[in-house]
This record gives sequence, structure tokens and C-alpha cells, in this order.
Amino acid sequence: MYTKLNSLLLLLVVCFSACTKNYTESLQDDLQNIKRSDEFIFAYAAGMQDGFMGDKNNPISFFFYPVEGATNFRYYETNDVNIDKTNHSLYFEKEVFSKDVFNGYLKRFPLGKNKNNRWAIMTYLVNDSIRICDPVQIKIQDKPTVWNPKTISISSTNLNPSFSWENGPEDVIHFQVISNHENNLISGTYTQESNFTFYDLSNVVLNITSEINPTLENNKNYTFTLMSVSDDNWVNSFAQKSFNTP
Repeated sequence: MYTKLNSLLLLLVVCFSACTKNYTESLQDDLQNIKRSDEFIFAYAAGMQDGFMGDKNNPISFFFYPVEGATNFRYYETNDVNIDKTNHSLYFEKEVFSKDVFNGYLKRFPLGKNKNNRWAIMTYLVNDSIRICDPVQIKIQDKPTVWNPKTISISSTNLNPSFSWENGPEDVIHFQVISNHENNLISGTYTQESNFTFYDLSNVVLNITSEINPTLENNKNYTFTLMSVSDDNWVNSFAQKSFNTP
């Protein structure tokens, strides 16, 4: 009986070891022997000391845009911020799970209560190649994201509302989303200027909107979401404001 019991315990240990993911390998190790895509992942992070997006247990969120067909989302961090951010051997995978944003149009990794500054990178697979984002500096200790909806001005006298906001000293790009009452993304755009008019792309530097020419409906409620981002992909300020079309 003891022999059978020992055999069973050994089998469970082997199975557990085989099924448990190894997080000791670095990003550099994981990039070996796999085709690297020329396309990059659009990613950035935001966080506040007392919680972000209503989640006090996860004060930091790492946002990313999953293109169609993207799989195997993986997240890596450094142990310190004072390192060479381009050295992939200093990034190690963390066990995190993605959540939908705008009903899955975007996604985020909710990160736990580690409030130390550090660098982060994520990867995912598309077909047979791997995509990687630029390094993201998590700066929650020194520069937590500011909730700042009062800076947004909205003029919605027609179905092409205009939006403007204050430009912070460290902002290099602004990400704007217009979503409907069901939280579906209508448009997602990036501008370097601190203004955007729906759906004028003349000052848009990057467009992730799936529809070629999205439209708004009369007498409907929408939400404008704004994230102003620094050159190290940290969100300096975050804001949301509702508006109605005429």
C-alpha cells in the first residue's frame, strides 16, 4: 500500500512540475528561436497610489491593443528602474491575467500592490511570429497618474463634436476614445496636439478604429476617454467625460 501511495505522490509531483510555468527565464530567453515581427504592440501603463479604475487591490494597469489574431499575452518586469531598459535579459515574466477594456477592444493587465518603479514589456503571438512593445516605465512612486476630467472641454453642437484639453509638460502623445452607452469603442485615435474633432483625422498620428468612417447618432449619450502619455509610455493624466449629441 505504501508503495502505491508513494508512486501516486511521485506522479502528482511530476504532473505539478510539468504543469507549473517556469518564471525564471528572462524575456531574452523567451525570444530565442522564435520569429520576431516587425510590427510592435501599442502599450502603456497608468496607476494611482489608492487604486486605479476603482480597483484598490491593483493600483496599476498595463494597457495594450490586441490586433486581430493575437494570442498568448505575456507580461515581463525588471526588478529595478535604474537599468538598461533595452536589455531583455533583465525582464522576467510575471503571472498576470488580462481583462477586457471597452468590451475587449483593448485589454489591460491589473498589477498588484508592488508600488516600486520599474520597467515593463509585454509580448504576444500573431500567426507564427512574436510582437513586442516598447519598454514602459512604471512611475507610480514618483509620478502617479492624475485624474483630471476638469481639463476637458467638449463642443457637441452637431454629430462631429470637438474636444480639447490641457497639455502637460511631459505629454508627448494623447490617446482618445469615444465609446457608447454599452461601453463599445466607436473610435480610438492618437494625437500629438491637445485637441481632436470627430471624425477629422487631419491631426491624428495613429488610428486604431476598426470602422473606416464611424458615425455618431442623434440624441445619444457617449463618453470621451483621454490618456495623456509621456515618452516612456507612462500615463501622466487620465480623464473621462460624458456628452450628448443633439
